[in-house]
Amino acid sequence: MPALFEFVHSFLAGLRKRTREGCPEASFRIPIVALVSCDQDRDALTHIAARERWDLHLAESCEDAHFTASQLSAPVIVFDRDWPGAGWRNVVQNLASAAHQPCVILSTSVADEYLWQELIGCGGYDMLAKPLRAEDAARVIKLALSYWRAAVKRRVSRARPSMKYVWNAVADAETRVTRGPV
Repeated sequence: MPALFEFVHSFLAGLRKRTREGCPEASFRIPIVALVSCDQDRDALTHIAARERWDLHLAESCEDAHFTASQLSAPVIVFDRDWPGAGWRNVVQNLASAAHQPCVILSTSVADEYLWQELIGCGGYDMLAKPLRAEDAARVIKLALSYWRAAVKRRVSRARPSMKYVWNAVADAETRVTRGPV
C-alpha cells in the first residue's frame, strides 16, 4: 500500500507542477494501451483517443502491452480476444495483475453472459463488441477510467491514516507526557 500511496502522491504532484508551470491541465493526456488485431478497430481507437485527448499506445505483442501499461501506469487496457497466439484468460489475468491495477477491457466478436462472467473472474473490467463502434468504446473506456480513479482513491484513503486517528494519537501522547506513564 505505501508504494501505491507514493505513486499517487508523485503523480498528483507532477500534475500540479505541470499546471502551475503554465501547461493547462487539459494538456495532460491519459495513457491508454490497446492490443487489437483489426485495422478498423485500431483506427476507431485512434479517432476516439484524439477526440478525448487520450494518449493511445498501440502495442504489438502481449509483452509489449504489459510493459507499456506498467511503465505508463495506464489505467485502461483494451485487449482483443482474437489476438493470435495468446490465450485471452492468461493475458487478461497478467494485465490486470499489474501493480497499478488497470481496468482490462476485452474486445470480442462473441459476447454473452458466460464470457462476461469469465472475464470478471479473470480480473477484467468489461467487454466491447467487435467491430468497435466509437460511441460504445468511448463510453466503456470513460467508465473504466472513472472506476479506476475511484478505486485508487479508496486504496489511498485506506493506506493513509485518517486525521481523526492522527489527532487521537497526538492527544494520547500529550496525555502521557503531562500525566506521566499510566
